[in-house]
Amino acid sequence: MSAQPRKILVGYDGTDSSVRALDRAIQLTGYGSTLTVVNVTNDGERPGAVLDDARQRVRSRLLTASYQQRVGEAAEQLLEAATDIGAELVVVGRRAANASEPGTVSAAVVRWSPCDVLVVG
Repeated sequence: MSAQPRKILVGYDGTDSSVRALDRAIQLTGYGSTLTVVNVTNDGERPGAVLDDARQRVRSRLLTASYQQRVGEAAEQLLEAATDIGAELVVVGRRAANASEPGTVSAAVVRWSPCDVLVVG
């Protein structure tokens, strides 16, 4: 059975949970799939090292991806990016002990996502 091409979006901020999410998204990226890495900041600061780190991780696995820097509230921006690219899967890390805990980014993404969501612990 071969993997179906998918549009995969992953939220990445350099934290351990987002590193695990990126690693999982890379594993799920099959032939014909596209991977988009999104970094969200509150104040428009340059992504610099955060997206550079993501690029290195993706390249080390011999894949390519597109990268987006967004400004605003993390869950809102991830959901907007997912809609913009027509994502079929959003991959996010889990920081709270319970991903469904109200107020967490992963909980908001799960609740409002236009597509499937994978929360990586």
